Amino acid sequence: MAVIAPHDGYLTLLRKRSFLYLWLAQLISMTCFFASNYAVLVLIEEVTGSTILVGLAIICFSLPALILGAPAGVFVDRVNKRRVLLASNFLRAIATLIFVISLLVDRHQLIPIYLLTLLISGIGQFFTPAEGATIPMLVSEEELVPALSLFNITFTLSQAIGFILLAPLILSLLPTYTIASVVIHPVESLYLIIAVLYAVCTGLIALIPTRNFIQVARGAQNRRNTQNLEIVSNIWTEMYQGWVFVRRNKKLFLAVVQLSFAGTLLLVIGELASPIVTKLLLLEANKMALVFAPAGIGLVGGSVLMPRILPRLGKSRAVFTGAVALAAATVLLPLITLAAKAIAPNSWNTNPILLICVALVMLIAGVALAFINIPAQTSMQEQTPEWIKGRVFALQLVLYNAAAIPIILFIGGIADLFGVDRVLYLLSISVLGFGFWGLYYERKHAIKSLPEPLDGKKEGEKVAEEDTLSSKL
Repeated sequence: MAVIAPHDGYLTLLRKRSFLYLWLAQLISMTCFFASNYAVLVLIEEVTGSTILVGLAIICFSLPALILGAPAGVFVDRVNKRRVLLASNFLRAIATLIFVISLLVDRHQLIPIYLLTLLISGIGQFFTPAEGATIPMLVSEEELVPALSLFNITFTLSQAIGFILLAPLILSLLPTYTIASVVIHPVESLYLIIAVLYAVCTGLIALIPTRNFIQVARGAQNRRNTQNLEIVSNIWTEMYQGWVFVRRNKKLFLAVVQLSFAGTLLLVIGELASPIVTKLLLLEANKMALVFAPAGIGLVGGSVLMPRILPRLGKSRAVFTGAVALAAATVLLPLITLAAKAIAPNSWNTNPILLICVALVMLIAGVALAFINIPAQTSMQEQTPEWIKGRVFALQLVLYNAAAIPIILFIGGIADLFGVDRVLYLLSISVLGFGFWGLYYERKHAIKSLPEPLDGKKEGEKVAEEDTLSSKL
């Protein structure tokens, strides 16, 4: 089991300016990404009130990862990471600014909204694998574990801050105002803030000296120019090699699946946020931030505490504990409302005890998500050698979005047909089943006794290529 560094290790890392700039760029850009995803859901709900069209918006920011995720990983493995990081942030700033202009012209035109959402998400697919592959270039081998741990925590923080805290709070607090007869709604204001923050991220990456972006695998440098010419022809082969590598390492495969599951759960929470507040709890929509803020606090708090908990509890037990706790929290939410209705049929939804109970349940749900997310992220980083990190990260995003799209559409349809409470019962059973499946998978494949992942680039490439050829034959 890897040892997670204490907080002093994080402070030491953050004193290194290049690492600090990359970390800040990750925190800001990923927070913006998740906040914009939440904002587009709210926008479509405001404009249309259609669950189907909200589902289409989810597809728009999820589909690019499914199509471009793995090719982006192959591309990033072959090119200058600094240029990819700069371009991805700068282009997202420009595209988000165009998004704001489109909304100011006519916020009821859905086609530009969907197309720009696709574009912004597509550009973002190149940032994550480039960022993951850059971390080992900026720290020493001894600092790599705490660096990965910090970035794991930060990724979870950005999800919580952007999707559950920042976007709902800004949309709830910002007023609608008029400038020169142009009406500016909170959604437009949020996207304008996001555009500025993407520009800030571009500046942060630009502050990292070019000399710091040194490829860890020095032998790959001599072949870079030749490989760049072969990117297009080799891309599908290398995508498959990445998949073969993940499937051969059972521990890595389990981590990828667990991380994808946790990400899908966050999207489901985002989709069900409005129905839970307005249809299950019968509260006003502007109370959404108050209901879901405890979940964000729990997710952030759990992520911060995981470096201390994980070495004692172990990754397997942590994930299973998180699954059980999340299943319990999910089933408790509708049961609490039933109890409140039985106690005070006429004023149940304004009872402060109900709101306190809901807040506690959401807090538990947030902590439980951290118990699933952080161990899976840590395991994926530990099990992936540098020469294939970009492809593995991209494949994880592909699996996550491939699973998320049908699940989101299915959940939305079930909620419309049978109610939010039935969906929560179904979700609870699914989460609990996933927790038991993880234990079964570990025991079936004796994961704890497996050797460490392949560290040698040549050896790893040879195995992947042999598996690729054998599958084709």
